[in-house]
Amino acid sequence: MRIARKTDAKALGVFLTRAWKEAGPGALGFTGATEDVIREISLADFLVQRIADPKLRIMVADAGGDIVGFASIRAEGPRTAELSGMVVLQSVSGSGIGSRLIQRALRLAAGLGFKIVTVRTEVFNERAIGFYKRNGFIESARATEKVGRMKVPVRVLRKVIKGAGS
Repeated sequence: MRIARKTDAKALGVFLTRAWKEAGPGALGFTGATEDVIREISLADFLVQRIADPKLRIMVADAGGDIVGFASIRAEGPRTAELSGMVVLQSVSGSGIGSRLIQRALRLAAGLGFKIVTVRTEVFNERAIGFYKRNGFIESARATEKVGRMKVPVRVLRKVIKGAGS
């Protein structure tokens, strides 16, 4: 697990496209994503901008030179960060990569001085909700988010993190 570099942009784009194709259009976690959206967020120029964004930190997991997972955190406020993205290839699901990525993201958030990390996922994505709960998150709210033309009901989970300047 490591922080993404600008030179990872192309490989990260390949990973995002592969992850979406492995999961299948309409898969949980990709609600509202279309081929056009995936194409846009997989562009190297778009990803270079994201990697350079000072409010966003992207971590990648690689195996054999290929990116197989990623997680990102972004500042929501002075004390709160959001786990704004987390994807692991279906082909390596269950191998512990997701658990290592989320632990790395939480340590990074704590190191940056955040005290709370939130995450949003579809209300019906029981697999993700279970994963986040196993990693110490608790449900704190429900909301509706607009994704493209869709309104998606989401659960907001949060975790108070230790070592955040306390």
